Amino acid sequence: MPNTDKIVINTAPLISLVAATFDLNILQSLYHQVLVPLEVCQEILTGGTSTTRQK
Repeated sequence: MPNTDKIVINTAPLISLVAATFDLNILQSLYHQVLVPLEVCQEILTGGTSTTRQK
C-alpha cells in the first residue's frame, strides 16, 4: 500500500476539487501534508499556462 501521508498535487486535481466541492478541506482529512509546487500556484493564479492562453 502506498504511503498517503503526503501528496504532491497538480493543477487539474486542485481545480477539479474546487469545482466539485467548492472546498479543499477534504485534502486535510486524506493527507498529513499537501505539497503544491510553485508552478502550480502560479498557473492557478494566472488562469492557465502561457502556452494555452491567447495573446
